Amino acid sequence: MIVDHIRNLKNYVTLNPNIQTVVDYIEKHTLLEVEPGQHVIDSAVKLIREDYVPKPLMQCYFEAHQVYGDIQIVLEGTEIFGYLESNDLKFLVTEPYNPEKDVKKGQSLGYFSTVLLTKGMFVMVFKDELHMPKLSNGTQDLVKKAVFKVKL
Repeated sequence: MIVDHIRNLKNYVTLNPNIQTVVDYIEKHTLLEVEPGQHVIDSAVKLIREDYVPKPLMQCYFEAHQVYGDIQIVLEGTEIFGYLESNDLKFLVTEPYNPEKDVKKGQSLGYFSTVLLTKGMFVMVFKDELHMPKLSNGTQDLVKKAVFKVKL
């Protein structure tokens, strides 16, 4: 998992060539003006623009992907983002990997790491990295987010 500010995203393009597509898209578009919903950028990059109120822990879950990594950018608001090592013994699978949706879901049976994401920050997760987005920090503030799905 990588956590950084959006102004530094270009520093990570060597990790995957599809990250350059994301950087180019951000330079040409105002993400807050993109309508909420799913958008196809090209054959290897998709964008999901979301508006939501973060949820309490009991309504959230960990997820992991195998085909697409995530670059999740907070455009407005704040949320807590959870992270758990993929081999952590405290992870309990609640939904096995679904190749059609490219997701495995589960819960932690103990402690896990968190980071507070604020406006302008992004988190990048790759194959099999367990992550929990949309976790409330105790406020009811609306979060506006851009989630780029980047083919690995």
